[in-house]
Amino acid sequence: MENRRRRRKSVSRVTQISQAIKGRDLATLKDLARTGAGLETTRLRRRAWPLLLNFRSLVDPGTTSLHPDEGQVDLDVPRTGLPKSREIRHTEHAVQRRQEQLRSTVVSVLRMYPWLSYYQGFHELTMPFLCVFGSEKPTQEAMRMVALFFVRDAMSPGLEHVMQQLQLLYVLLKAIAPNVHNLLEELQVPPFFAISWVLTWFAHDVDDFASICRIYDFLIVSPPMQVVYVAAALVKHSEREVLAMERDFAMVHTGLTKLPQQTKEWDSVLEDSWYLKSEYPETKLQQMGCMLAQKSAVNTFAATWTRLDPARPLPFTALVATKANHPLAEATPTVKNATST
Repeated sequence: MENRRRRRKSVSRVTQISQAIKGRDLATLKDLARTGAGLETTRLRRRAWPLLLNFRSLVDPGTTSLHPDEGQVDLDVPRTGLPKSREIRHTEHAVQRRQEQLRSTVVSVLRMYPWLSYYQGFHELTMPFLCVFGSEKPTQEAMRMVALFFVRDAMSPGLEHVMQQLQLLYVLLKAIAPNVHNLLEELQVPPFFAISWVLTWFAHDVDDFASICRIYDFLIVSPPMQVVYVAAALVKHSEREVLAMERDFAMVHTGLTKLPQQTKEWDSVLEDSWYLKSEYPETKLQQMGCMLAQKSAVNTFAATWTRLDPARPLPFTALVATKANHPLAEATPTVKNATST
């Protein structure tokens, strides 16, 4: 009986998602992506994600010139595996084909916006999108939007701006999990354990394709800083386990890095992160810790994302002023000892 109820509930949700896609009801679609089990299936995501990511809202011609970071891309792509899922083929040929598509996708985005800098992890962030869409063209469009509006700070010449965001993770932990924060402060554990979480939206740390897709559903309908709130909610969910770790720098750091792989309650973590953001919105959080650059993706998102309209595409420079350099090229971040905030 219980299984029948669950099946009916699941079918009902699938119907809701399909109807929202068909009617282009973005408000309902965003709510479904953010809550519960998310968008449920790969087939639905293939139809929903382009709507949620504002495909075809930008008109930027790009260039055919080589990007200086393509050499690093060539080193990283062959080491990239596929997520674990019965719906993904893992034959040698299938993996090689996906890697070829992955390289093409990443290089396409870099050449389109030469002022973006590739970071190690962007290829891992890209792979789940490629596995959902199954081809390069929609994946390129998805990664263009993700690169410009969500992870743009990480694609500046250095990772200093990302480290600022991780400093705000510790500000959150001090507020919601003071015992964990005190432990990290005592052992002087920096926030590096979470850097792959933020840079890859947990794709580096979570093998299960369904879990990765659920996280992506949530993050593409959230502001760019949301991944930091998810990181804080994950640590809070695992507070008992963290406090039970041996009080040793290496043991705690390693234990923290393993939290995403051990977590089975992503729906609860994501929901808690949303309430956490409501309690500590980005502006308040920066006032509590450190101010991010004015042109940070975190601080420009609200004003730029709402202007996107596939019916009236714009060049990115109409949204965020930039010429040949990254918008953060002249911004100097202030990164303090994160555990002492």
